[in-house]
Amino acid sequence: MAEMSGSVVPKAAAPRRRRRVVILLIVLGILIAAGLTAYVGRQALAAKKSMEQAQDQLQVFRSALGKADQDLPALYAPLRASADEAASKTGGPVWAAYEHVWWIGPNLKAFRQTTELVDALVRDGVGPLATGANGVGIDNLKPKNGRIDIEPIKRLAPVTTEVNEAIQAANTAAADIDTTRVVPQLSAPVEKLQDQLSELAPISQELSATLPLLPGILGGEGTRHYLLIFQNNAEERASGGNPASMAMLVVDDGKITLGRQASSASFPHPYKKAPYVPHGKRNSDWDKIYTERSIKFVANLTMTPDFPTTAKMATAMWQDRFGGQVDGVISFDPVALAYLLNVTGPIKLADETTLTPGNAVPYLLSEVYAKYPDGETQDKVFASAAQTIFSAVTSGKGDPRAYLAQLKPIVAEQRLKVWSARTEEQSVLLTTPVGTMLPADNESATVLGVYNKADSTSKMSYYMDEQIKVSTNTCEATPTHTVTATVVNTLPKDQIDALPEYVRAHQKHIPPGGDRQLVQVYGPVGGKLKSVTIDGKPVVWGTSANYKKNTVADATGADIRRPAAHGTMYGRPVGTVPITIPADSSVTVKAVFTGSAEDSATVRVSHTPKVREVPVKMKAATCR
Repeated sequence: MAEMSGSVVPKAAAPRRRRRVVILLIVLGILIAAGLTAYVGRQALAAKKSMEQAQDQLQVFRSALGKADQDLPALYAPLRASADEAASKTGGPVWAAYEHVWWIGPNLKAFRQTTELVDALVRDGVGPLATGANGVGIDNLKPKNGRIDIEPIKRLAPVTTEVNEAIQAANTAAADIDTTRVVPQLSAPVEKLQDQLSELAPISQELSATLPLLPGILGGEGTRHYLLIFQNNAEERASGGNPASMAMLVVDDGKITLGRQASSASFPHPYKKAPYVPHGKRNSDWDKIYTERSIKFVANLTMTPDFPTTAKMATAMWQDRFGGQVDGVISFDPVALAYLLNVTGPIKLADETTLTPGNAVPYLLSEVYAKYPDGETQDKVFASAAQTIFSAVTSGKGDPRAYLAQLKPIVAEQRLKVWSARTEEQSVLLTTPVGTMLPADNESATVLGVYNKADSTSKMSYYMDEQIKVSTNTCEATPTHTVTATVVNTLPKDQIDALPEYVRAHQKHIPPGGDRQLVQVYGPVGGKLKSVTIDGKPVVWGTSANYKKNTVADATGADIRRPAAHGTMYGRPVGTVPITIPADSSVTVKAVFTGSAEDSATVRVSHTPKVREVPVKMKAATCR
């Protein structure tokens, strides 16, 4: 037999070798996967460490903002490095591949998205702020000797645009992060960041729009004249109260001085011919809803919730009486003054009365009428209050941060309103809460309105509280909004006889200690008013010529010659009904409106800023 060269492989050897190769590949795959997993884990831990460092560094940076002696660029540098490092650790193909792995993938994706948005926010937002705000302290913005230095504002104005763009981008990116399958340890801080950015975005938007206008508003481009209106909530009007006191504010290159002061007694009572008559499509039913009394008496300027219209009427009346330039109108009330006293501290009036945050409202809206029965002396007290708080603020009393804190409730309660005669400035103001009480559309929110107008020539509004409830049903094709306003007369019956004569209502058909009001209810833009009831009884709409027919007699008093009217104002359905509220009792007005399916699902209520807080309860129907 011939000899064979080489070795002979047994038949079973080849499959065993293949199995060894497969096992080797599996083991190798496991090792690679383990290595990659370990790599991703190390990257995640490193990114987490960098994010924690960035968080601490951001806190240090925020604490340094507003302090002129801090080196913001030096504090920004390590923050920028940490944010960049965190973002770089969560990038690359390996991390991207692991984002598709069940369970761990959603966590890795959410973490990466968070590091990326923080990195972008630090780079595009904090970076410009570090440069632009460096050397600018809060004290630089504080009035000194009646003047505000506008140079720091000029420096900060362009920065706010860049910061706002970064915040809006971060807010959009944060909203895209899905935390539904993310572990709580990660989802909680991500959702907190989402909430913070959601709250910050509109504030940033407003700041970037308004701050660039401030140098001009503060007289940096020429002297400005602003008419101040001090609304008296003891005699309610839609936007607050009777504009009992007015003054001219003169601003020149940041220098603020208080000029001529006037009261309602300074103007014709009434005007034979109104200096300004609201016109145009938005005011098509003005005569029906507000009547000519609103344009011929200075005390009725604020009957409308549309502050631009109020401002134009006030400007025309002031110029008719005193002449001169009016570049804008600013309105506030005694409750806003009380908020400011939290910052300035107590102030002393000309009559030696010391006003504090606790006594300012009761003194100016109630006690002054018992102390000084004549209107002329009362007007002097109001003028003194405006003058004294103005002097305290412009002299630099208080911390600017504290003013910002008090400004928040003042604006939220719609106690501060501003109008500008300049188109560019006014267009920006209309996008802010101080520009008007009712927005022009339902895009960002469906806003309903409930407003009160004292109709008894008294100061009984001091005792009038209100509770508002709104029930919304958006389950049907046509949304329905039911607005219920309960006006409560808080005056105890045993205190009726002690009321000062100046405070009491003296008209017929109003019981002692009672008050009469016109309640205005506004629906959504483009909506319809379906019905109104007073204490459950349907209102019958009428006209001034047929006043006996037009409301619920036993709810409002007979023969009061006050029509219940309805129409359209500012593109909204509106109804106004008269009610009489005896002492220690209440009257409820309920209105039903329909809207459009395109209206915002966010429903809000605007209401008259009253002496005390107005509780508002919102209820949405559950759709099935």
